[in-house]
Amino acid sequence: MGGFTMLKSSSTPKIIVIGKEGVGKSQLISSLTGKYAESSNFKGSTVSKESYNNDKFSFVDTPGIVFDSDSETTKIAISSIHGNDSILLVVSAANIDDDIEYFLPLIKNKKGMIIVTNWDRFNSKNEDMLEKLQQDLKIPITALDARRITESQKSGIFETLNNPRVFSNKTVHTGISIKPKSTILEKKHAGVLIGLVLLLAPAILSVIGANYFGELIHPIISELLKGPIDSLSTLPSPLMDIVVGDYGFLSMGPFLFVWATPVVVIYALVLGIYKSTGLLDRTSLAIHPLVKKIGVSGRDVTRIVMGFGCNVPAVISSRSCSSCTRGTTVSAISFGSACSYQFSASIAVFSASGMPWLVIPFLFFLTATTILYTRIVSRKKNRIKLNMPVIEGQVFFEKPRASAIWRESKSNISQFFKMALPIFLGITFVASIISWTGIIDYFAVEIGFLMKFFNLPEDASLAIIFGSIRKDGLLLLAEPNLVGSLSAIQILTGVYLAGTLLPCIVTFLTVIREMSWMFAIKMVGKQIIAVVAFTLLLAHSDKLFNVFL
Repeated sequence: MGGFTMLKSSSTPKIIVIGKEGVGKSQLISSLTGKYAESSNFKGSTVSKESYNNDKFSFVDTPGIVFDSDSETTKIAISSIHGNDSILLVVSAANIDDDIEYFLPLIKNKKGMIIVTNWDRFNSKNEDMLEKLQQDLKIPITALDARRITESQKSGIFETLNNPRVFSNKTVHTGISIKPKSTILEKKHAGVLIGLVLLLAPAILSVIGANYFGELIHPIISELLKGPIDSLSTLPSPLMDIVVGDYGFLSMGPFLFVWATPVVVIYALVLGIYKSTGLLDRTSLAIHPLVKKIGVSGRDVTRIVMGFGCNVPAVISSRSCSSCTRGTTVSAISFGSACSYQFSASIAVFSASGMPWLVIPFLFFLTATTILYTRIVSRKKNRIKLNMPVIEGQVFFEKPRASAIWRESKSNISQFFKMALPIFLGITFVASIISWTGIIDYFAVEIGFLMKFFNLPEDASLAIIFGSIRKDGLLLLAEPNLVGSLSAIQILTGVYLAGTLLPCIVTFLTVIREMSWMFAIKMVGKQIIAVVAFTLLLAHSDKLFNVFL
């Protein structure tokens, strides 16, 4: 990623940065180094880290702690410390005593220093209390505003890190206290409702914005490609099929960019605003009492909803989920996060049927089954451990700043262009080859008889197969001869089955890279079983409805 510098020497000290979510760790390190991060995992684990490197230190940012169960990821990060490595403990001025007492048992006998953020919200009379705390702990403490670090503060921090002190496990009490102003998000019932609305807003805005952009640019791209496509149509097979066939590079590739990229970019920017202002943390905490019952946290749900832009950044962002809920979150993304391709194709099928209103029952059924599936695959202990958020009442709102928004957005956008788009184009190549060989048509005929179990005609099998390989493949349901013969229930059934039976290849490969082959295979097996069961229920819902009447 931009600004990343390789270490000049293996002896460069590594600084492990730990703290609770929302204390400004990423902003602090970015301000200290002037660099952007490179993401990876700690060796031998799935715990995420982001490295910021300059010529003095390698700063390693760890996932922020929101719940007690998150401390396991911090322990793994701390266990990687050796030699001249140190710890930079970042705490918020809103909760100094509790934060320090929470972390001291984890870092006892390790070397490092403490930085107190949000200090700009205090007046100078608290300086004496902070000085006393430093004397009691015998640990260097620097208080600052992470967004505006002066050169003298930066020099002082680097100098201190060159001479770190040993942490002890000692009870502290400063008396320093300031709490963020309460909002409607902290109200017991209204907060959950507003939180859900705010959580869905980025997905809604990105889809609306992307559809507007797509409708605007699609005809232009089509006209520009008309000449080249006509000229290349004379190429011999299979070259013609690969380049300009029904699933060729020029036939489908450019439209992947036209329809999907705007969703990802808009969603990343809106989410960047949420994250950089503190709204994301407040929203996650607001909905947590509701979603903890299905085995995930409020923060996990934000990653699941992120999948409506693109599953790839959503799965990668799950690195910052709690260690005990990451698998459940990834499974939920794979199952129910209708990415930009799937969602746009679904809307196109509903419109082609003359029943665009079907998008409402579709989203309702998709959401309901995703919640049920998540509850089924989550572990019982998840629902117990997640009962205790450790950052409630200490997340400050910040004014939106362009640099902070871009810092939070850049990673998701970069991951899409570097990982998702190349694989999508690769799938276009594979799909065109498969189409040319006739393999898809063969399998469509062979499994056609299975469609009757789902109350679908045999002709729908091709759309189900292609929709499983690549989500926009379910557009085949919109073929005039097919869509005109389907009832509302059949259209819902076909779109749901094609869109959820399997994760798209891109998502599957990303899950393998982020988790493991074994996890990905087990996840797909569970998803297939659940989707078949849910689809059978949907396909025959009209009969069930008549029975109960």
